[in-house]
Amino acid sequence: MLTVQSAGISDIGKKRESNEDRLCIDDAQGLYLVADGMGGHRAGEIASSLVVKSIRDFFVAAETPAGKGPRADLLSPEAGRLLAGIEWSNRVVHETAATHADYRGMGSTVSAVYLGDETVIAANVGDSPIYLIRNDHIDLLSVPHTLQADFANETFTALMGNILTRAVGSKDTVDADICELNAFKGDVLVICSDGLSTKVPPLEIMSIATSRPPDEACRELVDLANARGGDDNISAVLLRVTGVRRGSHSVFGKWRARVRRRLAAIMSPHTTEQPLCRTSH
Repeated sequence: MLTVQSAGISDIGKKRESNEDRLCIDDAQGLYLVADGMGGHRAGEIASSLVVKSIRDFFVAAETPAGKGPRADLLSPEAGRLLAGIEWSNRVVHETAATHADYRGMGSTVSAVYLGDETVIAANVGDSPIYLIRNDHIDLLSVPHTLQADFANETFTALMGNILTRAVGSKDTVDADICELNAFKGDVLVICSDGLSTKVPPLEIMSIATSRPPDEACRELVDLANARGGDDNISAVLLRVTGVRRGSHSVFGKWRARVRRRLAAIMSPHTTEQPLCRTSH
């Protein structure tokens, strides 16, 4: 089992009239979320709130079956549970938008970390990043779902690069990227909205996140993003793994070879520009 220290903070920033970011820090469930909403008439706040609430409610429910679909046989039960929670949140947001005229077209990113017995499971829809810090190295676990990430044409992406290609609630189904990694004592995970990641580069995030307690690190990261303009809402959730107790059998099984290849990247002295984990669709 894992023991962690956790903290999170969300700030309106300096130029927005409302905060459309929402967080979840649930140590009892081992569930941590950042959602960044979008939509007019304050619909972004509604969307991100629905995402966070519906995923947490899904986990708190007495029975939460794992997700079903083409990837179900590739996922551990814990990863399947997280994927199913995201799929449920998509249904909630999409159906709410369809039945309320003011909310039509609303959606949200979601980036989630779920703690298994010995693993960290990371999943995302949209562009809110999830970073893993290990051995003085920071890697991107999430997959940015933007035009800039999907296309290499510099002229095209300069104009519309930040447009999302996936969002929770924008369609009747959602395709999340998800991965699972063995956890180690000393690991630090940072989940944030793009209001932070566009102002504070990964190496600075690593420096702050590893040199301060989680609550102080979150506050400093948000303050730094505000000092550099605060153009958007700014949110950060930080987890530090303080203990890992291994069972007699590895939970990896058929995921071991895939994870081992990815873990080799962590030993590099540089940051990883491409996502460390990506599940094929």
